[in-house]
Amino acid sequence: MSYPHLPATQIAKGKSVGSVNPNPTHRPGKAPLATPITRRYEVRGLTRDGQIAEFGIVAPATPAFEETSSSFAHGTLINTDSGPVAVQDLEPGMMIETVDAGPKMLLWSGSMMLFPDMPGLDSSRTHLTRVTADAFGLSRPMSDLMLGPGARLLYRNSGLADRLGTQAAFTPAQGFEDGFTALSIRPMSPVRVYHLALHGQHIIRANGLEVESFHPGRTADLEMVPQSWELFLTMFPHARCLHDFGPMTLPRIGIDDLHDLRAA
Repeated sequence: MSYPHLPATQIAKGKSVGSVNPNPTHRPGKAPLATPITRRYEVRGLTRDGQIAEFGIVAPATPAFEETSSSFAHGTLINTDSGPVAVQDLEPGMMIETVDAGPKMLLWSGSMMLFPDMPGLDSSRTHLTRVTADAFGLSRPMSDLMLGPGARLLYRNSGLADRLGTQAAFTPAQGFEDGFTALSIRPMSPVRVYHLALHGQHIIRANGLEVESFHPGRTADLEMVPQSWELFLTMFPHARCLHDFGPMTLPRIGIDDLHDLRAA
């Protein structure tokens, strides 16, 4: 899939997308399901014909939806072909420098407000991870990096080869919290967090540290009920099916796996 650079783009501002009920309560012959907590997600993305669409959408506050928009705090510097740019200033169509594949076009940017005391959510989904400067080596990151609950860092370990056949994988940033080089931060007030999607899963640099770009996962369409998946796709103007998100080249591991590898 290719997306042209456009010298002038048409922006659909202020558009609010109506939500499909992702968890209908009326199910003949079955007990009603509880109405899920929802939140508003803000989207800027390229359409399939290369225009820029900008809109808000109300969708469930579940991990699958929240991970679309909760990796980088406001002010995080992302490497582009023109130098570092604050995440909130990135526009679809800009070229993002990736570690694994060179410059790649930014197709989509999503954001949401992270509320420190949002009822019904586990605390791990309401706090930030602050990675201190040089925590993973010189200039990794080059300055303190504030990451949201959806952020995954690139992790290299020879022990991964036996488990997954690769020496690198992505793992949640929260797994590195140790109270010294990576700290759990509870915001005192709501903060906006962001995520970025390219075509395919890629390694991008945030304040100099290698972080995963957004990808819903290889089986995301099978992990949601059809109505939730339909609503999920409406958040991405360039996507009509899972294939449109591009390939995944590296596996993901959980926090428990990370701790086991680091302890070995």
